[in-house]
Amino acid sequence: MRVLFLPIDERFCTKDYFLHLCSSVGIDVLVPEYFGLKKIPADVDYIINWLFENSSNCDIAILSLDMLLHGGLVPSRLDYTQEETLVKRLNVLSLLKRQNTNLKIYVTKSITRIPTYNSMEEEPDYWGYFGKALYEYSLELAKGSKVKKTDIPNWIIEDFLWRRRRNLKIIRETIKLVRSEVIDFLTIMLDDNSEGSLVYKEACELHELVKQQGLSDKIQIRNGADEASLSLLSKSLCDYFGLQPTFKIVYRKPEYAHLVPPYHSDDLDTSTKSHIVGAGGKLTDSEREFDILLYVNNFAPDEPREAPFQENLHEQESHDKLKHLIELALEQSKIIAIADVRYANGSDNILVEELLQRPIDWKSVTYYGWNTAGNTLGSTCAHAVILYFSKVGLLKLNVQDLEKYQSILLLEHWGYQANVRKMLYGEIEKLGYSAGSCLSMIKDEDWAKNFVQENLKPYLEKINRAFKKSWKCSIFFPWHRPFEIGIVLHDTQ
Repeated sequence: MRVLFLPIDERFCTKDYFLHLCSSVGIDVLVPEYFGLKKIPADVDYIINWLFENSSNCDIAILSLDMLLHGGLVPSRLDYTQEETLVKRLNVLSLLKRQNTNLKIYVTKSITRIPTYNSMEEEPDYWGYFGKALYEYSLELAKGSKVKKTDIPNWIIEDFLWRRRRNLKIIRETIKLVRSEVIDFLTIMLDDNSEGSLVYKEACELHELVKQQGLSDKIQIRNGADEASLSLLSKSLCDYFGLQPTFKIVYRKPEYAHLVPPYHSDDLDTSTKSHIVGAGGKLTDSEREFDILLYVNNFAPDEPREAPFQENLHEQESHDKLKHLIELALEQSKIIAIADVRYANGSDNILVEELLQRPIDWKSVTYYGWNTAGNTLGSTCAHAVILYFSKVGLLKLNVQDLEKYQSILLLEHWGYQANVRKMLYGEIEKLGYSAGSCLSMIKDEDWAKNFVQENLKPYLEKINRAFKKSWKCSIFFPWHRPFEIGIVLHDTQ
Protein backbone atom coordinates (compact mmCIF):
# COMPACT_ATOMS: atom_id res chain seq x y z
CA MET A 1 0.00 0.00 0.00
CA ARG A 2 1.31 3.44 -0.92
CA VAL A 3 -0.20 6.70 0.34
CA LEU A 4 0.23 10.14 -1.22
CA PHE A 5 0.19 12.60 1.68
CA LEU A 6 -0.22 16.36 1.75
CA PRO A 7 -0.44 17.66 5.35
CA ILE A 8 -2.35 20.73 6.49
CA ASP A 9 0.99 22.39 7.29
CA GLU A 10 4.57 21.61 8.25
CA ARG A 11 4.17 21.17 12.02
CA PHE A 12 5.27 18.03 13.87
CA CYS A 13 1.72 17.20 14.99
CA THR A 14 0.19 17.57 11.52
CA LYS A 15 2.96 15.95 9.47
CA ASP A 16 5.15 13.73 11.66
CA TYR A 17 2.36 12.11 13.71
CA PHE A 18 1.02 10.78 10.39
CA LEU A 19 4.43 9.56 9.23
CA HIS A 20 5.18 7.88 12.57
CA LEU A 21 1.84 6.06 12.65
CA CYS A 22 2.21 4.85 9.05
CA SER A 23 5.77 3.68 9.76
CA SER A 24 4.54 1.62 12.72
CA VAL A 25 2.39 -0.52 10.39
CA GLY A 26 4.55 -0.53 7.26
CA ILE A 27 2.50 1.87 5.13
CA ASP A 28 4.66 3.52 2.47
CA VAL A 29 4.06 7.29 2.44
CA LEU A 30 5.11 9.83 -0.17
CA VAL A 31 5.25 13.40 1.15
CA PRO A 32 6.74 16.58 -0.38
CA GLU A 33 10.19 17.58 0.80
CA TYR A 34 9.55 21.32 1.01
CA PHE A 35 6.87 23.31 2.82
CA GLY A 36 6.42 26.87 4.04
CA LEU A 37 6.74 28.23 7.58
CA LYS A 38 3.63 29.31 9.42
CA LYS A 39 2.61 32.59 7.70
CA ILE A 40 5.01 31.99 4.79
CA PRO A 41 3.12 29.73 2.33
CA ALA A 42 4.55 26.68 0.65
CA ASP A 43 5.29 26.90 -3.08
CA VAL A 44 1.94 25.70 -4.45
CA ASP A 45 3.29 25.21 -7.99
CA TYR A 46 5.96 22.90 -6.58
CA ILE A 47 3.26 21.02 -4.62
CA ILE A 48 1.10 20.58 -7.72
CA ASN A 49 4.02 19.34 -9.83
CA TRP A 50 5.00 16.97 -7.03
CA LEU A 51 1.47 15.51 -6.95
CA PHE A 52 1.50 14.82 -10.68
CA GLU A 53 4.95 13.24 -10.50
CA ASN A 54 4.07 10.91 -7.63
CA SER A 55 0.39 9.98 -7.85
CA SER A 56 0.58 7.34 -10.59
CA ASN A 57 1.73 4.48 -8.36
CA CYS A 58 -0.30 5.33 -5.27
CA ASP A 59 -3.44 3.65 -3.94
CA ILE A 60 -4.69 6.42 -1.67
CA ALA A 61 -4.24 10.21 -1.60
CA ILE A 62 -4.80 12.02 1.70
CA LEU A 63 -4.68 15.70 0.90
CA SER A 64 -5.22 18.99 2.72
CA LEU A 65 -6.84 21.59 0.52
CA ASP A 66 -5.51 24.31 2.82
CA MET A 67 -2.04 23.22 1.68
CA LEU A 68 -2.91 22.57 -1.98
CA LEU A 69 -4.81 25.83 -2.49
CA HIS A 70 -3.04 28.25 -0.16
CA GLY A 71 0.27 26.69 0.91
CA GLY A 72 -0.84 25.89 4.46
CA LEU A 73 -3.47 26.38 7.16
CA VAL A 74 -2.33 29.83 8.33
CA PRO A 75 -1.85 31.18 4.76
CA SER A 76 -5.48 30.19 4.04
CA ARG A 77 -6.48 32.84 6.62
CA LEU A 78 -4.20 35.51 5.15
CA ASP A 79 -3.69 35.38 1.40
CA TYR A 80 -5.34 37.34 -1.39
CA THR A 81 -5.38 34.53 -3.93
CA GLN A 82 -8.42 35.07 -6.12
CA GLU A 83 -11.26 32.61 -6.47
CA GLU A 84 -10.45 31.86 -10.12
CA THR A 85 -6.91 30.82 -9.21
CA LEU A 86 -8.14 28.64 -6.35
CA VAL A 87 -10.65 26.87 -8.61
CA LYS A 88 -7.86 26.10 -11.10
CA ARG A 89 -5.77 24.62 -8.29
CA LEU A 90 -8.77 22.64 -7.07
CA ASN A 91 -9.22 21.13 -10.53
CA VAL A 92 -5.82 19.47 -10.09
CA LEU A 93 -7.76 16.75 -8.25
CA SER A 94 -9.74 15.94 -11.41
CA LEU A 95 -6.50 15.66 -13.38
CA LEU A 96 -4.96 13.38 -10.74
CA LYS A 97 -8.01 11.13 -10.91
CA ARG A 98 -7.79 11.03 -14.70
CA GLN A 99 -4.08 10.20 -14.50
CA ASN A 100 -4.69 7.33 -12.05
CA THR A 101 -8.31 6.10 -12.14
CA ASN A 102 -7.63 3.68 -9.28
CA LEU A 103 -6.51 6.47 -6.94
CA LYS A 104 -8.87 7.02 -3.99
CA ILE A 105 -8.82 10.68 -2.96
CA TYR A 106 -9.56 11.69 0.65
CA VAL A 107 -9.58 15.41 1.29
CA THR A 108 -9.81 17.76 4.26
CA LYS A 109 -10.68 21.48 4.24
CA SER A 110 -11.09 23.84 7.18
CA ILE A 111 -13.67 26.56 7.74
CA THR A 112 -11.63 29.64 8.61
CA ARG A 113 -11.50 30.21 12.35
CA ILE A 114 -12.38 33.46 14.17
CA PRO A 115 -10.23 33.82 17.32
CA THR A 116 -11.74 35.62 20.29
CA TYR A 117 -8.64 37.66 21.16
CA ASN A 118 -6.25 40.30 19.82
CA SER A 119 -3.27 38.56 18.21
CA MET A 120 -1.66 38.69 14.78
CA GLU A 121 0.36 35.52 15.51
CA GLU A 122 -1.65 33.37 13.04
CA GLU A 123 -4.11 35.92 11.61
CA PRO A 124 -3.91 39.06 9.44
CA ASP A 125 -1.93 41.87 11.07
CA TYR A 126 -5.04 43.86 11.96
CA TRP A 127 -6.14 41.02 14.24
CA GLY A 128 -3.57 42.26 16.72
CA TYR A 129 -5.67 45.39 17.23
CA PHE A 130 -9.24 44.44 16.31
CA GLY A 131 -9.39 40.65 16.83
CA LYS A 132 -11.71 40.68 19.85
CA ALA A 133 -13.93 43.31 18.23
CA LEU A 134 -14.11 41.27 15.00
CA TYR A 135 -15.11 38.19 16.96
CA GLU A 136 -17.92 40.12 18.68
CA TYR A 137 -18.94 41.54 15.29
CA SER A 138 -19.07 38.01 13.86
CA LEU A 139 -21.34 36.87 16.72
CA GLU A 140 -23.87 39.52 15.72
CA LEU A 141 -23.67 38.33 12.12
CA ALA A 142 -24.25 34.76 13.26
CA LYS A 143 -27.40 35.82 15.14
CA GLY A 144 -28.69 37.62 12.06
CA SER A 145 -28.85 40.82 14.10
CA LYS A 146 -28.30 44.28 12.79
CA VAL A 147 -24.70 45.00 13.73
CA LYS A 148 -24.32 47.90 16.12
CA LYS A 149 -21.94 50.74 15.38
CA THR A 150 -18.36 49.53 15.63
CA ASP A 151 -14.94 51.15 15.83
CA ILE A 152 -13.53 48.61 13.37
CA PRO A 153 -12.40 50.39 10.17
CA ASN A 154 -14.58 49.56 7.15
CA TRP A 155 -11.65 48.23 5.11
CA ILE A 156 -10.94 45.63 7.81
CA ILE A 157 -14.57 44.48 7.88
CA GLU A 158 -14.58 44.27 4.07
CA ASP A 159 -11.34 42.26 4.08
CA PHE A 160 -12.66 39.93 6.79
CA LEU A 161 -15.94 39.27 4.95
CA TRP A 162 -14.33 38.92 1.50
CA ARG A 163 -12.00 36.16 2.67
CA ARG A 164 -14.81 34.25 4.39
CA ARG A 165 -17.04 34.45 1.30
CA ARG A 166 -14.18 33.31 -0.91
CA ASN A 167 -13.25 30.35 1.31
CA LEU A 168 -16.87 29.20 1.61
CA LYS A 169 -17.30 29.35 -2.18
CA ILE A 170 -14.26 27.10 -2.55
CA ILE A 171 -15.74 24.60 -0.09
CA ARG A 172 -18.91 24.55 -2.22
CA GLU A 173 -16.79 23.93 -5.31
CA THR A 174 -15.10 21.07 -3.44
CA ILE A 175 -18.51 19.55 -2.66
CA LYS A 176 -19.18 19.51 -6.42
CA LEU A 177 -16.08 17.33 -6.86
CA VAL A 178 -17.50 14.85 -4.34
CA ARG A 179 -20.75 14.74 -6.30
CA SER A 180 -18.84 14.09 -9.54
CA GLU A 181 -16.87 11.29 -7.79
CA VAL A 182 -13.48 12.96 -8.16
CA ILE A 183 -13.18 13.11 -4.35
CA ASP A 184 -14.06 9.86 -2.58
CA PHE A 185 -14.44 11.39 0.90
CA LEU A 186 -14.34 14.96 2.22
CA THR A 187 -13.97 16.16 5.80
CA ILE A 188 -14.87 19.79 6.49
CA MET A 189 -13.30 20.90 9.75
CA LEU A 190 -14.49 23.58 12.16
CA ASP A 191 -11.18 25.01 13.29
CA ASP A 192 -11.22 26.59 16.80
CA ASN A 193 -14.80 27.76 17.30
CA SER A 194 -17.57 28.05 19.89
CA GLU A 195 -21.32 27.79 20.39
CA GLY A 196 -23.22 30.44 18.45
CA SER A 197 -20.17 31.40 16.41
CA LEU A 198 -20.20 32.43 12.76
CA VAL A 199 -18.02 29.39 12.03
CA TYR A 200 -20.76 27.15 13.43
CA LYS A 201 -23.46 28.98 11.44
CA GLU A 202 -21.48 28.51 8.22
CA ALA A 203 -21.00 24.82 9.06
CA CYS A 204 -24.76 24.39 9.53
CA GLU A 205 -25.40 25.94 6.12
CA LEU A 206 -22.87 23.58 4.53
CA HIS A 207 -24.45 20.65 6.37
CA GLU A 208 -27.84 21.49 4.81
CA LEU A 209 -26.24 21.69 1.36
CA VAL A 210 -24.61 18.28 1.84
CA LYS A 211 -27.87 16.79 3.05
CA GLN A 212 -29.87 18.23 0.13
CA GLN A 213 -27.44 16.70 -2.35
CA GLY A 214 -27.54 13.28 -0.70
CA LEU A 215 -23.82 13.28 0.09
CA SER A 216 -23.90 12.72 3.86
CA ASP A 217 -22.11 9.37 3.52
CA LYS A 218 -19.25 11.00 1.59
CA ILE A 219 -18.89 14.32 3.43
CA GLN A 220 -18.47 14.87 7.16
CA ILE A 221 -18.50 18.23 8.95
CA ARG A 222 -17.05 18.24 12.48
CA ASN A 223 -14.90 20.03 15.07
CA GLY A 224 -11.13 19.75 14.77
CA ALA A 225 -8.34 20.41 12.27
CA ASP A 226 -4.86 19.20 13.23
CA GLU A 227 -5.95 15.55 13.56
CA ALA A 228 -7.86 15.46 10.26
CA SER A 229 -5.20 13.62 8.22
CA LEU A 230 -4.97 10.84 10.81
CA SER A 231 -8.75 10.42 10.70
CA LEU A 232 -8.68 10.25 6.91
CA LEU A 233 -5.91 7.64 7.09
CA SER A 234 -8.01 5.29 9.22
CA LYS A 235 -11.17 6.03 7.21
CA SER A 236 -9.34 5.22 3.96
CA LEU A 237 -8.07 1.93 5.44
CA CYS A 238 -11.58 0.99 6.57
CA ASP A 239 -12.80 1.57 3.02
CA TYR A 240 -9.79 -0.27 1.55
CA PHE A 241 -10.35 -3.36 3.71
CA GLY A 242 -14.15 -3.11 3.63
CA LEU A 243 -14.41 -3.17 7.44
CA GLN A 244 -15.98 -0.91 10.07
CA PRO A 245 -14.55 -1.58 13.54
CA THR A 246 -17.12 -1.17 16.32
CA PHE A 247 -16.50 1.29 19.17
CA LYS A 248 -17.97 1.18 22.65
CA ILE A 249 -17.71 4.53 24.49
CA VAL A 250 -17.12 4.76 28.23
CA TYR A 251 -16.91 8.19 29.88
CA ARG A 252 -15.09 8.86 33.14
CA LYS A 253 -18.02 11.06 34.11
CA PRO A 254 -20.98 10.11 31.86
CA GLU A 255 -23.25 12.67 33.56
CA TYR A 256 -21.11 15.44 32.01
CA ALA A 257 -20.76 14.11 28.46
CA HIS A 258 -23.24 16.80 27.36
CA LEU A 259 -20.83 19.63 28.23
CA VAL A 260 -19.14 21.57 25.41
CA PRO A 261 -15.31 21.39 25.39
CA PRO A 262 -13.17 24.52 24.96
CA TYR A 263 -12.75 25.66 21.32
CA HIS A 264 -15.79 23.58 20.24
CA SER A 265 -19.38 24.27 19.21
CA ASP A 266 -20.74 20.72 19.72
CA ASP A 267 -21.14 18.93 23.03
CA LEU A 268 -18.56 16.27 23.86
CA ASP A 269 -20.81 13.26 23.21
CA THR A 270 -21.78 14.52 19.76
CA SER A 271 -18.16 15.26 18.95
CA THR A 272 -16.98 11.85 20.20
CA LYS A 273 -19.47 10.01 18.01
CA SER A 274 -18.62 12.13 14.97
CA HIS A 275 -14.92 11.34 15.35
CA ILE A 276 -15.62 7.62 15.54
CA VAL A 277 -17.52 7.83 12.26
CA GLY A 278 -14.84 10.09 10.76
CA ALA A 279 -12.20 7.47 11.56
CA GLY A 280 -14.23 4.82 9.72
CA GLY A 281 -15.76 3.15 12.77
CA LYS A 282 -19.29 2.63 14.04
CA LEU A 283 -20.93 2.73 17.46
CA THR A 284 -22.30 -0.09 19.58
CA ASP A 285 -23.90 -0.29 23.04
CA SER A 286 -23.10 -3.99 23.45
CA GLU A 287 -21.22 -4.93 26.60
CA ARG A 288 -19.15 -7.58 24.81
CA GLU A 289 -19.60 -7.32 21.04
CA PHE A 290 -17.20 -4.50 20.18
CA ASP A 291 -13.71 -4.17 18.69
CA ILE A 292 -12.47 -0.98 20.35
CA LEU A 293 -13.22 0.35 23.82
CA LEU A 294 -12.95 4.16 23.77
CA TYR A 295 -12.38 5.53 27.27
CA VAL A 296 -13.02 9.27 27.31
CA ASN A 297 -11.43 11.02 30.28
CA ASN A 298 -13.91 13.89 30.28
CA PHE A 299 -14.24 16.97 32.45
CA ALA A 300 -16.64 18.18 35.11
CA PRO A 301 -18.01 21.75 35.18
CA ASP A 302 -16.01 22.72 38.27
CA GLU A 303 -12.62 21.60 36.90
CA PRO A 304 -9.97 23.82 35.23
CA ARG A 305 -10.31 23.88 31.45
CA GLU A 306 -6.59 24.08 30.61
CA ALA A 307 -3.96 21.46 31.52
CA PRO A 308 -1.40 23.88 33.04
CA PHE A 309 -3.97 24.86 35.69
CA GLN A 310 -4.93 21.37 36.84
CA GLU A 311 -4.80 20.45 40.49
CA ASN A 312 -1.73 19.19 42.32
CA LEU A 313 -0.35 15.81 41.24
CA HIS A 314 -1.07 14.42 44.70
CA GLU A 315 -4.80 15.06 44.48
CA GLN A 316 -6.50 11.90 45.71
CA GLU A 317 -8.28 10.53 42.69
CA SER A 318 -8.06 7.20 40.95
CA HIS A 319 -9.09 5.99 37.52
CA ASP A 320 -10.33 2.66 38.87
CA LYS A 321 -12.92 2.39 36.11
CA LEU A 322 -10.19 2.56 33.46
CA LYS A 323 -8.05 -0.03 35.26
CA HIS A 324 -10.98 -2.44 35.32
CA LEU A 325 -11.85 -1.77 31.67
CA ILE A 326 -8.26 -2.34 30.53
CA GLU A 327 -8.13 -5.67 32.34
CA LEU A 328 -11.54 -6.74 31.04
CA ALA A 329 -10.99 -5.67 27.44
CA LEU A 330 -7.52 -7.21 27.23
CA GLU A 331 -8.95 -10.50 28.53
CA GLN A 332 -11.38 -10.32 25.61
CA SER A 333 -8.62 -9.31 23.15
CA LYS A 334 -10.02 -5.82 22.54
CA ILE A 335 -8.29 -2.57 21.60
CA ILE A 336 -8.26 0.11 24.32
CA ALA A 337 -8.28 3.74 23.12
CA ILE A 338 -7.80 6.42 25.79
CA ALA A 339 -8.89 9.93 24.77
CA ASP A 340 -7.79 12.31 27.50
CA VAL A 341 -9.96 15.42 27.06
CA ARG A 342 -10.23 16.38 30.72
CA TYR A 343 -8.17 19.47 29.96
CA ALA A 344 -7.40 21.39 26.79
CA ASN A 345 -3.76 21.69 25.75
CA GLY A 346 -2.29 18.77 27.63
CA SER A 347 -2.69 15.58 29.63
CA ASP A 348 -4.34 14.74 32.92
CA ASN A 349 -1.25 14.23 35.12
CA ILE A 350 -2.97 11.75 37.43
CA LEU A 351 -4.18 9.56 34.56
CA VAL A 352 -0.78 9.37 32.85
CA GLU A 353 1.05 8.65 36.11
CA GLU A 354 -1.33 5.74 36.75
CA LEU A 355 -0.96 4.41 33.19
CA LEU A 356 2.82 4.40 33.37
CA GLN A 357 2.76 2.44 36.62
CA ARG A 358 0.85 -0.41 35.00
CA PRO A 359 2.17 -3.15 32.70
CA ILE A 360 0.52 -2.25 29.39
CA ASP A 361 0.66 -3.97 26.03
CA TRP A 362 0.89 -0.96 23.74
CA LYS A 363 0.09 -3.17 20.74
CA SER A 364 -3.49 -3.06 22.05
CA VAL A 365 -3.63 0.27 23.88
CA THR A 366 -3.19 3.87 22.76
CA TYR A 367 -3.30 7.24 24.51
CA TYR A 368 -3.58 10.86 23.32
CA GLY A 369 -4.18 14.03 25.34
CA TRP A 370 -3.33 17.16 23.38
CA ASN A 371 -4.62 20.53 22.14
CA THR A 372 -8.41 20.40 21.69
CA ALA A 373 -10.95 17.65 22.36
CA GLY A 374 -11.35 17.23 18.60
CA ASN A 375 -7.61 16.83 18.08
CA THR A 376 -7.46 14.21 20.83
CA LEU A 377 -10.61 12.27 19.88
CA GLY A 378 -9.81 12.11 16.17
CA SER A 379 -6.22 10.97 16.59
CA THR A 380 -7.11 8.44 19.31
CA CYS A 381 -9.83 6.85 17.17
CA ALA A 382 -7.57 6.71 14.11
CA HIS A 383 -4.72 5.11 16.05
CA ALA A 384 -7.13 2.56 17.58
CA VAL A 385 -8.49 1.56 14.16
CA ILE A 386 -4.95 0.94 12.91
CA LEU A 387 -4.16 -1.18 16.00
CA TYR A 388 -7.33 -3.16 15.28
CA PHE A 389 -6.25 -3.86 11.69
CA SER A 390 -2.86 -5.04 12.92
CA LYS A 391 -4.55 -7.30 15.51
CA VAL A 392 -6.67 -9.00 12.82
CA GLY A 393 -3.63 -9.43 10.56
CA LEU A 394 -4.40 -6.85 7.86
CA LEU A 395 -1.45 -4.63 8.77
CA LYS A 396 1.95 -5.75 9.99
CA LEU A 397 2.98 -4.02 13.20
CA ASN A 398 6.50 -2.72 13.78
CA VAL A 399 6.47 -2.80 17.59
CA GLN A 400 9.67 -0.75 17.99
CA ASP A 401 8.32 2.09 15.83
CA LEU A 402 4.91 1.92 17.50
CA GLU A 403 6.31 2.15 21.03
CA LYS A 404 8.62 4.98 20.04
CA TYR A 405 5.70 6.94 18.57
CA GLN A 406 3.50 6.35 21.63
CA SER A 407 6.37 7.45 23.87
CA ILE A 408 6.77 10.64 21.85
CA LEU A 409 3.06 11.35 22.31
CA LEU A 410 3.28 10.83 26.06
CA LEU A 411 6.39 12.98 26.35
CA GLU A 412 4.80 15.80 24.37
CA HIS A 413 1.21 15.73 25.65
CA TRP A 414 2.08 15.00 29.27
CA GLY A 415 5.66 16.14 29.77
CA TYR A 416 5.66 19.27 27.64
CA GLN A 417 2.12 20.50 27.09
CA ALA A 418 0.76 19.87 30.59
CA ASN A 419 3.89 20.74 32.55
CA VAL A 420 7.17 21.96 31.02
CA ARG A 421 5.62 24.46 28.62
CA LYS A 422 4.33 26.66 31.45
CA MET A 423 7.84 26.55 32.95
CA LEU A 424 9.28 27.73 29.63
CA TYR A 425 6.67 30.49 29.42
CA GLY A 426 7.78 31.66 32.87
CA GLU A 427 11.42 31.82 31.76
CA ILE A 428 10.48 33.74 28.62
CA GLU A 429 8.49 36.28 30.63
CA LYS A 430 11.53 36.79 32.89
CA LEU A 431 13.50 37.77 29.78
CA GLY A 432 10.93 40.47 29.07
CA TYR A 433 9.21 38.81 26.10
CA SER A 434 5.63 37.72 25.52
CA ALA A 435 5.43 33.91 25.56
CA GLY A 436 2.63 34.05 22.99
CA SER A 437 4.81 35.70 20.37
CA CYS A 438 7.17 34.20 17.85
CA LEU A 439 9.59 36.98 18.80
CA SER A 440 9.96 35.38 22.22
CA MET A 441 12.62 33.02 20.88
CA ILE A 442 13.56 34.16 17.42
CA LYS A 443 16.91 35.65 18.51
CA ASP A 444 18.16 32.54 20.29
CA GLU A 445 16.34 29.22 20.46
CA ASP A 446 19.21 27.12 21.77
CA TRP A 447 18.67 28.11 25.41
CA ALA A 448 14.97 27.20 25.07
CA LYS A 449 15.78 23.80 23.53
CA ASN A 450 18.24 23.06 26.31
CA PHE A 451 15.78 24.24 28.95
CA VAL A 452 13.00 21.97 27.62
CA GLN A 453 15.24 18.92 27.15
CA GLU A 454 16.58 19.27 30.68
CA ASN A 455 13.14 19.65 32.24
CA LEU A 456 11.66 16.77 30.21
CA LYS A 457 14.20 14.33 31.71
CA PRO A 458 12.05 13.26 34.72
CA TYR A 459 9.12 12.55 32.39
CA LEU A 460 11.28 10.63 29.91
CA GLU A 461 12.76 8.56 32.76
CA LYS A 462 9.26 7.41 33.77
CA ILE A 463 8.36 6.67 30.15
CA ASN A 464 11.60 4.72 29.65
CA ARG A 465 10.90 2.72 32.78
CA ALA A 466 7.37 1.88 31.61
CA PHE A 467 8.48 0.90 28.09
CA LYS A 468 11.72 -0.76 29.27
CA LYS A 469 13.79 1.52 27.05
CA SER A 470 16.71 3.89 27.45
CA TRP A 471 15.78 6.59 24.96
CA LYS A 472 17.23 10.07 24.99
CA CYS A 473 15.37 12.97 23.40
CA SER A 474 16.13 16.06 21.41
CA ILE A 475 13.50 18.68 20.65
CA PHE A 476 12.91 21.43 18.13
CA PHE A 477 10.36 24.22 17.65
CA PRO A 478 8.59 23.75 14.27
CA TRP A 479 7.27 27.32 14.20
CA HIS A 480 10.09 28.84 16.28
CA ARG A 481 7.75 29.64 19.13
CA PRO A 482 7.13 27.88 22.46
CA PHE A 483 3.56 26.66 21.89
CA GLU A 484 4.45 23.47 19.99
CA ILE A 485 7.53 21.25 19.81
CA GLY A 486 8.84 18.35 17.78
CA ILE A 487 10.50 15.42 19.49
CA VAL A 488 13.13 12.92 18.31
CA LEU A 489 13.83 9.88 20.48
CA HIS A 490 17.33 8.43 20.11
CA ASP A 491 18.21 4.81 20.84
CA THR A 492 21.17 4.39 23.19
CA GLN A 493 23.46 1.41 23.52
